Amino acid sequence: MLHPSVRITTVLFLTAALVAGCRDEDVVARVGRTELRRADVEAFASQRAPDSGDTQAQLEALIDRARLAEQAEAQGLDDRPGLRARLAAARREVLAQALLEEQLKDATQEQALRARFASSKEALSRRELHVRHIMLRLPQGADEAEKRRARDRANLLYAHLLGGASFEQVARESSQDEATAPRGGDLGRVLEGQVHPSFFEAAAALKKDEVSKPFETPYGLHIVQALAPVETRVPSFEEARGRLAAQSRREAEDRLMKDLRERVSVERFPQALRPLEATPPDAGSRVGEESR
Repeated sequence: MLHPSVRITTVLFLTAALVAGCRDEDVVARVGRTELRRADVEAFASQRAPDSGDTQAQLEALIDRARLAEQAEAQGLDDRPGLRARLAAARREVLAQALLEEQLKDATQEQALRARFASSKEALSRRELHVRHIMLRLPQGADEAEKRRARDRANLLYAHLLGGASFEQVARESSQDEATAPRGGDLGRVLEGQVHPSFFEAAAALKKDEVSKPFETPYGLHIVQALAPVETRVPSFEEARGRLAAQSRREAEDRLMKDLRERVSVERFPQALRPLEATPPDAGSRVGEESR
């Protein structure tokens, strides 16, 4: 027969083993009443800088935040209306984003995007230019006198070009576009949508080697020379992937929201949005009396 002390030790050992065996292996720490799981550590780490330490350091930092949260609950801070609203907003945003990711994941699958690309090549095509330009800046809020001086300067440069001056030389000496002036004004190949529409259309109207008259855009005054005829370019699938994915996701989200608006009922109470200062001084007491 076992000695009583031996029996007690055995029971305690078996109890401890049973508890250890029943513990959820996904739980990495228990802070007060809060259980922290692997997913909690991963979510916490994803919100921090990449060099915030190893997994153990991340866990210790999370434990400290859990200690603070436990104390906040102990002090009843989570019962404050403002804090309840913030907690509800965070939960709402996380759930909304989770639903969007779940419902829209098929919209950006490789096969779906390639099918979309094949059916929309013509719509994806864009005109392409190769031009060089001379730009004179117009100061923000320039008055008429300043604008007139800039226009006179542009007309003078244009006259020099018509007289046989080298476009590249004039651009190097006079263009105020610091990026292209050292290259003789060469902008390289420009796709439609990459520059202001008024600039693109004026340049697209030129024949090869033709020089435009000075024209104005929100960025200043320009003189443009076409270096090649306008071409229509169809992007590769890889170039168009981001645009296709954004379009597909937006359309799928629109369909989802249309379905939810039809299925999920909403009751609005616009009077509750009235600013507090719009409420008469004695209205609060009357409302309180009516509610009793």
